[in-house]
Amino acid sequence: MTALPPPWQAEIIQHIADHPDRPLKARALARELNVPAEQYPAFRDAVRGLVADGVLALGAGRTLTLPERGGAVVGVFRANRRGFGFIECPGRPDLYVPRGRTHGAFENDRVEARLVRGRRSQEPHAEITRIIERAPLRWVGVLERHGDHWYVQPQGRAPAPRVRIDDPTAKNARPGDLVLVEPLEHTLAHHVVRGVIAERLGDPSQTQVTILGVVRRHGIPDVFPPEVRGAAQRAAADFDPAQTDGREDLRDLLTITIDPPDARDFDDAVSVEPLGGGHTRLGVHIADVAHFVPLGGPVDAEAQRRGNSVYFPGYVVPMLPETLSNGVCSLQPGQVRFTKSAFITYDAEARVVETRLVNSLIRSNARLTYEQASAALEGWTEGLARPVVALLERAARLARRIRQRRLAAGMLVLTLPEVALRLDDDGRVVDAGPADTSFSHTLIEMFMVEANEAVCRTFAELGLPHLRRIHPPPSPDAIARLVQLAGGIGLRLPRTLDRAALQAVLDQTRGKPEEPALNLLLLRSLAQAAYSPLPEGHYALASEHYCHFTSPIRRYPDLVVHRLFDHVLRAPRRRRAPPPPEQDLVALGRHTSATERRAQDAERELRQLLLLSFMQGKLGEELEGLITGVSSFGVFVQVRPYLAEGLIHLSELPRDEWVYDERFAQLRGSRSGRVIAIGQIVRVRVAAVDIQRQEMSLAPAGSVGATGTAAPRGEPSRPRRPRSGARASSARSCRADQRAPTRRARRRRGR
Repeated sequence: MTALPPPWQAEIIQHIADHPDRPLKARALARELNVPAEQYPAFRDAVRGLVADGVLALGAGRTLTLPERGGAVVGVFRANRRGFGFIECPGRPDLYVPRGRTHGAFENDRVEARLVRGRRSQEPHAEITRIIERAPLRWVGVLERHGDHWYVQPQGRAPAPRVRIDDPTAKNARPGDLVLVEPLEHTLAHHVVRGVIAERLGDPSQTQVTILGVVRRHGIPDVFPPEVRGAAQRAAADFDPAQTDGREDLRDLLTITIDPPDARDFDDAVSVEPLGGGHTRLGVHIADVAHFVPLGGPVDAEAQRRGNSVYFPGYVVPMLPETLSNGVCSLQPGQVRFTKSAFITYDAEARVVETRLVNSLIRSNARLTYEQASAALEGWTEGLARPVVALLERAARLARRIRQRRLAAGMLVLTLPEVALRLDDDGRVVDAGPADTSFSHTLIEMFMVEANEAVCRTFAELGLPHLRRIHPPPSPDAIARLVQLAGGIGLRLPRTLDRAALQAVLDQTRGKPEEPALNLLLLRSLAQAAYSPLPEGHYALASEHYCHFTSPIRRYPDLVVHRLFDHVLRAPRRRRAPPPPEQDLVALGRHTSATERRAQDAERELRQLLLLSFMQGKLGEELEGLITGVSSFGVFVQVRPYLAEGLIHLSELPRDEWVYDERFAQLRGSRSGRVIAIGQIVRVRVAAVDIQRQEMSLAPAGSVGATGTAAPRGEPSRPRRPRSGARASSARSCRADQRAPTRRARRRRGR
């Protein structure tokens, strides 16, 4: 099938809007968008039409810009209580907004900003110029009485003014309750705003109330409308495994699921079959959610609105009603289920020989946890049938070969521990530490990546526009900043950093003291992956064609891909859910990328709250920590083994005149000569925990920083202080009473 030229207009506008700091001419823009040579005339005509219509303007050297918005960027603002913030922009790292340049923006506001490039720093920052759309003003805090008046101080790291409540008895709220408040917008310019109680949440010491507060603060829908529940129940009741509708019967094929021990929905199963000639066939079988969720129906509309499920410790806000997500769509062992299967045949070097996509019918033979699978691979097979153990052994061999092939192609693997929380029956944290990273996790990850890639590759070969999972390469600015910061911790990186060079550096530092620092710095240089129909590929996975196919129970983009899967299999005999127009995919990609980030923020916040509650029991204890960020107002430290992050404020550091060098994110003691940098190990004492502000304060419990650390090549060992009245953009003196914020650690990135 010959690929038809897509509607380039949407791609052109989005790319220029997302990269205002890199103006391009039409030919260079076509290269960045991977426009085939034979389609360039159509692409050029589309560009000319956009210029003629005034949608685009010609800048210096006939580069393409958005009219009257030269250097502008649009994104979602993330505020910090200290006055600065970040703008989340699709396809690039977050942009730092200094204090005083936020234009009155609040958390989650959609804003327009102009890029500002410092004279010495290579990394641009931003100044907000316009608030495009206010986020819903719904804040969560504890109701308190002060004198004759009642107030709520919104919780969280984002700054928000106190809210005066004129009717504290509304919603039957009592003093000390956690409540949801809606401030009156016309009072936002005041130091204390007025507002009303919208909902009483309950006792803030209860874990379920804490979860509800996070859900409300992030605006996550958690109640299904009656018509949605009714439609889901009817779809589940109508399920008849005997009505296979031409599905391939795989009930006799040995299949298993491997999931966390507390998983409630199982949307992927695997099979591994040995073939002749050293070939192996992998089967990835995914719950056929599209069969139960018709396009445009009430369940589909609600799933699209939610975008994804949200997973909290011990609690899930599902994308689909439980009758589907935990019922007929879940691949429970021994139950006949409808699936979509991707069969991938590999040769002895794990190179793809053949791909086959089918609608299928399976009956999972076993439900394993990651711990069980890992134990079985190490010889602990008690309770597992021999065929299941044999399947695991074949799967492990295949997964190792796939991983080796992908590493050779340039896949990046970062070693950054995730925190795992252990809860008691009341939902309180009783222990915390690094999550399990045994090989069974890698096994499933490799198989899911291969299935996602196989489906996307099939669509691309057919010329079908579809919703991809894209991950752009780091920008030149981000690479330059990475090289600069790595120099600050003594690592000499080449200025040209492709995937092979990054892999080499990661391999060279593995197991060495500088490994955590390099992984942190590299993570912060990468943009977050997003959903889009643009054929940009996935940088971290070294994949040219990649989409999300394997989790339709919890991700709406996967459900969209499943419908196109049906379209491919059923056409031309019977078309079902024809592919949506590409401009609709652009909008859907933006929406689902936003709901994904919302879920990640909420999940991160709840883990932080639960972890801080746990750390309250550690007050006064001395712990080892890893420095994860350095700013002009203090040092961020991740304490071990609990992986909780806290701040050593500048005033808690040993007496010195500390000079903050923004170029290398370091604090240097002018008198002692000590250097504090990312990646150093320190001993700290837990000094205070503030649940309201979601902060943990630490104090040094030993020496901080390294003595005599050499400055990066070509830089003075001690940065000069700026002259009086000069702009201190690169190095500044930081005495204990100074609190000017600069940049703190960016959030974790996801695939």
